[in-house]
Amino acid sequence: MFKTMTTVVFTFLFSTAAFAGDCVMKIERKPCPGKETDALKPYNGKNPTEEKKSADSLEKCTKIAEDASKIVRKGTLSEKAVTASFDGKDLGKPFTANSTCK
Repeated sequence: MFKTMTTVVFTFLFSTAAFAGDCVMKIERKPCPGKETDALKPYNGKNPTEEKKSADSLEKCTKIAEDASKIVRKGTLSEKAVTASFDGKDLGKPFTANSTCK
């Protein structure tokens, strides 16, 4: 009984992991003039940055990349561009957002 339950648990864990893929995003931020330090501080001054998220499909990775391109800290960034790949396959287009500097 224990051996059967262990087999079922391991099968479930490994089968769900097999369907997830890597969504790798390269995110480039263009700071507003005079806001360079504030804009890049959360990223230790790095620009561009790379983020990796788990996704179960190309469509899910596309949605993650679109969401990542949105500018949250308005007045700090003037532009944000995201290029992404899902399991090594380029999504084929950048996702961008623009905001006015104050």
